Amino acid sequence: MKIDIKNVIKIALLMAVALIAIFYIFAQGVNIRILPKEASEYASLTLKKGIGLTFSSRFIFFPGEKKLLIQSPGFYDEELSFLVDSSSDTYDVELKKLPGNVRFLLLPKVEGEVYIDKKLIESEQGVYSINAGRHFLEIDNPLYVLHSSTIEVLGMDTDQDFSIVLEPNWATVLLDSTPKEAEVYLSNTYLGKTPLKKDIVSGLHEVIYKKEGYEDFTSIERIEKGSTKILNTVNLKPLPATVRVTSNPSKAKVLIDNSFRGFTPINISLNPNKDHSISLELDGYAISKKPVNLPSNNNSKLNFNLQPILGKVSINSNFNAEIFVDGKFLGNSPYVGNLHAIKKNITIKKKGYRTFSTDIKPSREFETTVSAELITEENARFAESLKFYETKGSNQMVLLQPGLIEMGAKRSQPGQRANETIRKVQLTKPFYLSIHEVTNSQFSSFMKKDSRGKKLVLDELPIVDVSWNDAALYCNWLSAKEGLSLFYKVNNKKIIGFNLNSEGYRMPTESEWSWSARNLNSKKNSQIIFPWGMKMPVKKGSGNFSDESAKKTSSSYIPNYSDGFSGRSPVGSFQPNNKGVYDLGGNVSEFVNDFYSILNDSNITYTNLTGPNNGRGHVVKGSNWDSSSLTELRYSYRDESSIGDNKTGFRIARWLIGKNYESD
Repeated sequence: MKIDIKNVIKIALLMAVALIAIFYIFAQGVNIRILPKEASEYASLTLKKGIGLTFSSRFIFFPGEKKLLIQSPGFYDEELSFLVDSSSDTYDVELKKLPGNVRFLLLPKVEGEVYIDKKLIESEQGVYSINAGRHFLEIDNPLYVLHSSTIEVLGMDTDQDFSIVLEPNWATVLLDSTPKEAEVYLSNTYLGKTPLKKDIVSGLHEVIYKKEGYEDFTSIERIEKGSTKILNTVNLKPLPATVRVTSNPSKAKVLIDNSFRGFTPINISLNPNKDHSISLELDGYAISKKPVNLPSNNNSKLNFNLQPILGKVSINSNFNAEIFVDGKFLGNSPYVGNLHAIKKNITIKKKGYRTFSTDIKPSREFETTVSAELITEENARFAESLKFYETKGSNQMVLLQPGLIEMGAKRSQPGQRANETIRKVQLTKPFYLSIHEVTNSQFSSFMKKDSRGKKLVLDELPIVDVSWNDAALYCNWLSAKEGLSLFYKVNNKKIIGFNLNSEGYRMPTESEWSWSARNLNSKKNSQIIFPWGMKMPVKKGSGNFSDESAKKTSSSYIPNYSDGFSGRSPVGSFQPNNKGVYDLGGNVSEFVNDFYSILNDSNITYTNLTGPNNGRGHVVKGSNWDSSSLTELRYSYRDESSIGDNKTGFRIARWLIGKNYESD
């Protein structure tokens, strides 16, 4: 088939005309305005999305979403997205200039930090990328005045140079030291070694010189710009030498060149490379000296073994005794020897005697003598103890220094009984004795009833109807109140023995009671027989006995004697004896501590006799308110009981120091 070319062309033209007609009927125009002016001149626009026709800066588009790429040399690319509808629109697109390539030419040629609008910027091979526009420029170099100015950057990737003349802010400084080669620091910045020439920024600076073996030297210098400054040559001081001084013994006084520096052990700084004299002094030791010369920054040790000074000492005592020096046993007295010539405590001890103590300081110039007069511990305590005191149970106590007592009575003595055998007792132990018998009021603080269960009346009558066991328990109760060791050993409220080492309360021994009652401490008639003297009749006011008031009720009474009481009398109603003790004769008979026994007559003199270790009961001493016979009125009269009765009471005693189990 033959194709008609003319017809094809005609048809194609008709179709193109039809399409153009349709495009113009339905398409819309869009104007694109590019800013700034210099960007629009060389701008190119590329349709990235959609279909349209371009006529310079005007586009013809079918309706819908479109995207244009706008480019111009020296400016950042910009994309524009928009929606085409039934009306024509105009869009303004402002392109941003590219940064400029800026170099700063500094005179003189130095490095400096560059700040644009107060922000530090970095360069690439000396070229700074700075946005186009007006900027505040600062260039900082420590040796120059801070430069400040305003610059106009063209941008658009163009090259631009700025010439900056910096104003000097430094001075040339010359530094030196003796010795040389000292390191110099400006604050913490190392500058170099002396001698040194350095440009230093103006202002106030801390300059530090350092050299091994020497003390650091620091100075504060004010540097003014523009002028050369020569600092004074610094004379560095060698570091001191250090010596640790020790001694045996320690605590010695240390003197360096006769100047006191302290006590050993001690660390001392010395001027190096110089002769010094170190002296040590300690009381009782010879002065020790040593020369020393040490190099700079040297640490050394120096020890002194001090030599003691000795002094001759003579120590004596009236008895052979042990000698202690500062608590260490030296030997027995008498002693002669050498002791260290420092203050020492001399103690001389002997069992049973008061320890002697004194301080001495021996001397090598003369002999030091110590003479000790030892006295028994009991005599020492007797001298320092109160002669009278009141217990926590309200008992009045008197201190007595006893002696020899002959107990019992000769067979020829009227009224003598077989149990009154002759015994001599040497009492050496001072003791306290209550001046009154224990009263109802005093005993009621311990027990509210007597041993028979009868309630006590709170009065000053002597306690009766009390057993020896309960009397002993009262003594222990009182010892405990005063913190004294207990004299009586107890098991289930029963007395089972004595603690003779105790200084606690007890009943007096028979020999103590007899000495307190009978001894006159005089050469003539040293021991009395009756409370009033050596013979009958009873003297007026001698005590509470069975008197005329008992005539109607008893056939036994003392004729023509009246004491004013038909029974017990309040303690202290009559005059005391020569020792200040009341009612040892009359009122109530009294328990003593001893077990009852009958010993044969003996010429042996016992020492501090405390009686047998056991027995069937305990000794009762003294007459009472119902006594009238010659036998009972005598002080040598003794009876036996344990349960007590309405005529028997007790009084208390205690030693200054325990008996220590002395042999009888």
